[in-house]
Amino acid sequence: MRNVKLGRRSLLSLMGVTAVGATAAACGRSNPGVATAEAPLRRPMPRTPAATGPVLRVDTERSYYRDADVQLMFAFPNGLEATENLPIVLYLHGRDGMSPTPIPYETLSKLETEYAAGAIPPFGLLAVDGGFNSYWNDGSANGDLLSMLLEEVPAWLRSRHLGDRDGLPFAVAGISTGGFGALNYAAERTQVGLPVEAAALLAPALPVTWELMNEKGVFASEQEWHDHDPLRHTDLLGDIPVGVWVGDVDLYREGAEELAAEYPNTPVLSVLPGGHDGSVFDVVGSDMLRFLATGVSAEG
Repeated sequence: MRNVKLGRRSLLSLMGVTAVGATAAACGRSNPGVATAEAPLRRPMPRTPAATGPVLRVDTERSYYRDADVQLMFAFPNGLEATENLPIVLYLHGRDGMSPTPIPYETLSKLETEYAAGAIPPFGLLAVDGGFNSYWNDGSANGDLLSMLLEEVPAWLRSRHLGDRDGLPFAVAGISTGGFGALNYAAERTQVGLPVEAAALLAPALPVTWELMNEKGVFASEQEWHDHDPLRHTDLLGDIPVGVWVGDVDLYREGAEELAAEYPNTPVLSVLPGGHDGSVFDVVGSDMLRFLATGVSAEG
């Protein structure tokens, strides 16, 4: 886990930073926490294959912590009169990144149909490009990803008048390696006194042995993995509700069940027929979204 030093004041002050030191300038990086888009939400993405799907839009921001341009994908239910101050779920993608989609098509479809049916209140999803094989940790091959989520995403949301008044997502979700990252993000938010209302994990990649983790080529040593492994830091989550959906033959099922056994506030552990694939990814959209929707009520 990161050495947490951020409080509410320091986290939010990063959103308004207008200059960085000479070292960052020499590296050619733009200011951390400063939104750069002149016209946010301007480019539509192709609609989902489902008969009805949400509004999908993409944009790009420059990330100091990735030292790269980063793609953002937003999903909103159709028919909203406005998106100002719309609650947002930060959705962390899996190993393959943003392509072909960072969020399962079925989940995107259900965001539309569940809202249209009145089953969930209005909220949106935001996926941020963390690169290939991302476990969303600082010091990764793709940059300081957890810092990007904590310190830059709020500014990007606030510039679009999304999320709460500080631009914070009300909840976090993640698929596969994104589930690993979602737990650490939730723990960090709790530690700075800004806890999420819910965390939803779809087939979270939570290896329980170094042999399995080492195969992924992410952490240089077993100790480094231990430092970042959310299963070893569940005490940092506080008491936020965590929901887990996993296949009965998923290679990460043991880690998902260990999480539910170790963390007392896991109101959902759903073990479905299938593996670490679409047999599970494409059938849990309604359940996950309804679980996340409870956080909208709690926030309000």
